[in-house]
Amino acid sequence: MQISKVSLLCLLSFGLTTPGVFFAAPAEAAVKTPAVEWFCTTEKGEAHFVEQTKDGGYVVTGWIESGQEGPDVFLAKYDGKGNRLWRKTYRGSGYSDGHCVKAVGGGFIIAGETKSRDGYDHDVYLVRTDEKGDRIWEKNFGGERCDYAWSVQETKDGDFVIAGGTESYGAGIYDVYLVKLTASGNIIWEKTYGGAGSDCGYALEQLADGGYLIAGNSESFGTGNPDLYLLKTDGDGKMIWQKTYGDTGSEYGWSLVKAGDGGYLIAGEKEITGDQGGGFAGYLLKVDPEGNALWEKTFGGENGSTFYAAGQVKDGGYILTGKKESPGGGYDHYVVKTAKNGDSVWEKTTAGSGVNSGYAVLQTKDGGFVVAGKQGIDRQAGSEILLLKLKPESKLPAALLWLAGLAVIVAAGGLLFAKNRRR
Repeated sequence: MQISKVSLLCLLSFGLTTPGVFFAAPAEAAVKTPAVEWFCTTEKGEAHFVEQTKDGGYVVTGWIESGQEGPDVFLAKYDGKGNRLWRKTYRGSGYSDGHCVKAVGGGFIIAGETKSRDGYDHDVYLVRTDEKGDRIWEKNFGGERCDYAWSVQETKDGDFVIAGGTESYGAGIYDVYLVKLTASGNIIWEKTYGGAGSDCGYALEQLADGGYLIAGNSESFGTGNPDLYLLKTDGDGKMIWQKTYGDTGSEYGWSLVKAGDGGYLIAGEKEITGDQGGGFAGYLLKVDPEGNALWEKTFGGENGSTFYAAGQVKDGGYILTGKKESPGGGYDHYVVKTAKNGDSVWEKTTAGSGVNSGYAVLQTKDGGFVVAGKQGIDRQAGSEILLLKLKPESKLPAALLWLAGLAVIVAAGGLLFAKNRRR
């Protein structure tokens, strides 16, 4: 018995109207997961932040093994192909780490932490350099306990503002720490925010009205577990509002991104409980300009994952990086591209020995993506400083998708024909 005209028309109609099976015309093409363009590792340490410079190269900071007691902050300049042009280190008071670097006034400013001059704990550590990384000035300040800077920005009036955490000041175990400084590094004012528990700030954005938005986590407010914490201040650091987001588990916010529609995205990790027990998943939360939650997404599937950094990309979506549990143990680098609504467009992991992670990510001028982080050596030997470049996105030709859909229809028709002949 031959296949009927009605059956064939049904198959064609199915192919024309079913997404992902068959397209009537080569319209929208699917985005391919980008391949690695280049990959470079250097000395033992970790890269915590990357920024693209005007010449198309990159400037990176983090910590590097110093050969002395405790690591040093490093600042390194790379060209657009990942070749290192120069690298400088800054000792501070020992046990130093750079968390953020920004290009300012022809040079750079680094924010991080260094061992306190008066004891074991850490102080805020700032270094301002010229365009070659030579130090112009350095500052470290704090109280009797641990204080650190996680983010730095040049303000609209030419000063600097840093966000981080303080154990020395404020109301609780840790408080969010916001400090405004002159261009020469002298404190103009400092503020703390939080309650009786541990509250920390990690990401900072200056707003169009001159105020500030800080993301982090809080144990003082919300559910009592660490919850994602977002607070808004005016230009003088006076709090306007604060919000927490979380369920019964723990949530952490590590990165803050301004969205194209005026809202904000916070990336971090969220505790998930399932049939196999608990773990953390990469977490993405969208809020409106007043901090009201709009949607949330989790990533990583059954493997534990974390996002440490996020950025907006040219098509209005977002690029995220962090780490994801590998099947054989340890963690792989994890990069995810999402659409505007947070849905995954593609995910990519790159493996290495031990623990690997991306700590900073951005879309490059050529449309690719660069990730800064660490490459595990093995479980005992620690990690190396990593800079990884992904190629620009490409699309599968729509005509190929059309032909692939047609092949599915033809195959389905053949199966139906064979079935009818057996009757």
